[in-house]
This record gives sequence, C-alpha cells and structure tokens, in this order.
Amino acid sequence: MSELSVLIVEDNPADVLLIREYLSEKRDMEYDIKEARNLESAISLILQYDFDIILLDLFLPDSAGLETVRRVVTVSPDIPVLILTGLRDEEIAIQAVRYGAQDYLEKQILSPVLLYKSIIYAIERKRILHEKEDLFHDFTKALQVIENLEGILPICVSCRKIFDKEQAWLRIEDYVKQHSDADVVQLVCPSCMNELEQNQPD
Repeated sequence: MSELSVLIVEDNPADVLLIREYLSEKRDMEYDIKEARNLESAISLILQYDFDIILLDLFLPDSAGLETVRRVVTVSPDIPVLILTGLRDEEIAIQAVRYGAQDYLEKQILSPVLLYKSIIYAIERKRILHEKEDLFHDFTKALQVIENLEGILPICVSCRKIFDKEQAWLRIEDYVKQHSDADVVQLVCPSCMNELEQNQPD
C-alpha cells in the first residue's frame, strides 16, 4: 500500500494543517488528501470518491457528537472511520466505536507515528471485518444449499415413485396434485420415444 486516499473532515484549519504535516512525516507513503469543513461537504465527497480512510472530527458546524459518526458511517459503511477529536470522553469514545468507527484518537496526544499506525490498523481491521462478512454470507448460502439438499425427495429408481413426508410411495402425478396446484401433463420425451419405437415388435 504505497498511496492512500484520505478524507479529512475538520473545520479547524490549524488542525487540518497539523494532520497534513503528520501524514507527510511518513516518507515512503503518499497520500491523496481531500478536505471537508462540514458534514454536508464530507458526505458529498464520500459519494464522489473511493476513500481508503476518513479522519473525522466529532464537532462540525452542521453536526456534533455521535450523530456525526452515525451519519458518516451510514453513508460510507465500507470505509474505515478514524475519530480525531479534542474531546476527552471515554464513554463517547466507546459509543463512537459501537457506531462503527475503527478508532478514537485525542488530538492532544496525536503524533505522526500514532496517526500512521492508527490509519493502517483501522484499514486492516475493516478489511478483516469485510472478509468475515463475506465468509458469513458464503456460510449462509452453504447452509441454504444443505437445507435444499435435505429437502430433496427420494425417488424409486425402478418405478419412479416419490417417498413423501408421510412415509408413502406416491406416483409423481399424485404427489404433484397433493402438493401444488400444477396440472400434470403426460408426455414422452424424445429419448423414451426412440426406445419405445426400437422395442416395438416387427
């Protein structure tokens, strides 16, 4: 990962400058950085670009606190969100993570190394979460297939009757009549027709 697309959502120009400066400390990493000074602008940019990470201040001119996190995560559920805030509140930090943020950093203790590690860890945690979700989806589909297989009806290889749930052997026509509104039409497929014609006495 040699380049990261970053959205900084921050209304304080001094904090934006500091974040940019901290990011530039990592010489072997390049950043494509975009900025938003309010939530409305942030959402507009999120809908336009595919960001690797969102650095989000909790308090913006048009949104404050956990509502800011909720709205950003709702718009960008696949993008890791890293909270950068001057607020020292452990309860809000915990709630922000519960809302979907990957981490919560206080600006007072922020450093270039801490910011970089937090970004990389947030991206990796989000990637692992996506993989787990994909595995769960695949597992759910596999269970559905198993359920369908378990529901396959046993058919006699000789007379082609179906063994139903009531432990009775039924002709296919009778089974269809009992379990659906479909009409059974008696037909002979081409292969069977050829076989019947071949077996007819001369």
